[in-house]
Amino acid sequence: MFVFGAWFALGGTTELRAVTRSRVALYGGIGYLMFSFAMTAAGRLPGLGGMLPQGLLEAFNPGDKTDLTPYRLLHFVVIAVLVLRFAPRQWRGLQWRILGPVVKCGQSIAVFCVGLFLSLVAQFVVTMSSGSPSVQIVAGISGVAIMIVVAYYISWSKKQDEGLLRRPASAHLP
Repeated sequence: MFVFGAWFALGGTTELRAVTRSRVALYGGIGYLMFSFAMTAAGRLPGLGGMLPQGLLEAFNPGDKTDLTPYRLLHFVVIAVLVLRFAPRQWRGLQWRILGPVVKCGQSIAVFCVGLFLSLVAQFVVTMSSGSPSVQIVAGISGVAIMIVVAYYISWSKKQDEGLLRRPASAHLP
């Protein structure tokens, strides 16, 4: 998934503009999201799961989140295509203060790497503890808060470095 995200961030969106604007991608993507919602619900609700073929339920196994299966990759691509279609790069909503931390986290690959590490730590903590919903919520909120702090620190650090580069060399000497 990282490769797709990096490709989109580095300009892959211009090559996919025809795909993101097509009706086939729109209706196919919405249909796939509805299908994946039904499969997830069927995995959690025995009454609904009983109405579907057992082989189909086992193929999608919505409870197993430890591996990157093709349907998970397709899910990511569909969401990316729909976001590209409905939230253009210059969307004014990205300027909203409430989305500031999300945008800041998306501006650095280092934050993505920290997020990967934190997901492993959170998995370890949840597995070693009771695994209760409250532990999961605390682990999730803590991880997001740490990623936001890291993103703002990286942004602040870059500004500090740019300030040093703009000063004349004689200003650095005591």
